Amino acid sequence: MLEWGIGEKLRDLREYYQVSQRELALGICSQKTISKVERGEMQPTAEILQKLGLRLGVDISYFFEEQEAPRFNYIKETRDRIGRLISKWEYKEAMGIIREELKNPLFRKKNHRKYLLWKRSVCHFNLTSEKEEAIELLQLALDMSTHSKKTITNDDIGIYLSMGNMYSDIGDFENALTYFNTAKEMCKRIPDYRASPPVNKLYYNLSLLYFRMKLYNKAIEIAQEGIKFIYEKDSIYLLGELYYQKGLAMYYSGNRRKALKAMETSLFLFDIRDQKAFHSFVETHYLRFQRLSLRHLN
Repeated sequence: MLEWGIGEKLRDLREYYQVSQRELALGICSQKTISKVERGEMQPTAEILQKLGLRLGVDISYFFEEQEAPRFNYIKETRDRIGRLISKWEYKEAMGIIREELKNPLFRKKNHRKYLLWKRSVCHFNLTSEKEEAIELLQLALDMSTHSKKTITNDDIGIYLSMGNMYSDIGDFENALTYFNTAKEMCKRIPDYRASPPVNKLYYNLSLLYFRMKLYNKAIEIAQEGIKFIYEKDSIYLLGELYYQKGLAMYYSGNRRKALKAMETSLFLFDIRDQKAFHSFVETHYLRFQRLSLRHLN
């Protein structure tokens, strides 16, 4: 076994960007070479290592300099923090971090800047009335090439989902469906698509879109598919949101009893995850629908 630590860093980067050994090796070396390097059984040539690094968004020095590890950790922690804030609708705080990090040399690499631009467009869309400008910002992120076109990352899918969401929010359902369908095809190209968070988001966003189009049965069908998918992979990520979306579509399709039951499940899931904002939002709608349902019984 070799002690350079190159293999461990290579594997960590590859797994972080959700790239398979086969995809990483394409046009550079064999998959067997990648496997051996990651296991510490061989050292790659400088030329191969440079090409692998570029495909993953780092310079060859990353694999040799110890100080690069904390830098990578900082970038990952910052990305995760921005993602958490946006998931909790705390767009203003997220935007503040994004503006600062855009000045940070650590985020100068294309793939990191692409991420910041993507999240900046999402915050801009939700904080202002300048919807078209936000879509233009997101298009800039979409147009940034950071890796082989044959390689699909979670960020790539996430950008298409965000674009679909924006078009859905402004009522352009045709464009929204186009972007969601593209994201759906991209998900199929991920080696382990069942472990990919964007797949959960795809089900939720598609169900929401069909609800807005007043295709309630289709919205229920997609939500149920998403719930089944999440249970099968032993996850609860976006499960509460999907139960709420299913309940909403059921209510408007006339199945009030099952609608309230689905919303109760949603409230339970938000409660155990301590998602107070979501719990409060769903509870308000649940109580309103409950009152309306009682009126129909009287």
